[in-house]
Amino acid sequence: MPRIQVNMQELWRLWHDPTLSRREIGLALGVSQSFLSTTAARLGLPRRETVHSEANDPTPEEIAERARECRERHYKERREETLVASRARAWRQDLTRT
Repeated sequence: MPRIQVNMQELWRLWHDPTLSRREIGLALGVSQSFLSTTAARLGLPRRETVHSEANDPTPEEIAERARECRERHYKERREETLVASRARAWRQDLTRT
């Protein structure tokens, strides 16, 4: 199995960049997160703080807009179901008449 070559200077620079996640570092180096963690432990690199993205809670206006979209989609689906059911009913009636 071929050995994976990692540029140690690049690893060190990326590891100490607090804005990058482990996933982003792994992607930049072309290695898996598992390999990255193993290598960091072997090299004695310091623990990294977990990068948390800020939660963007929706505003009341955004919630209302999303609710309106869901209602409209629901009503449209119900209208289509009713239309299909009425066509099926008409088709069955036509069959019984002939």
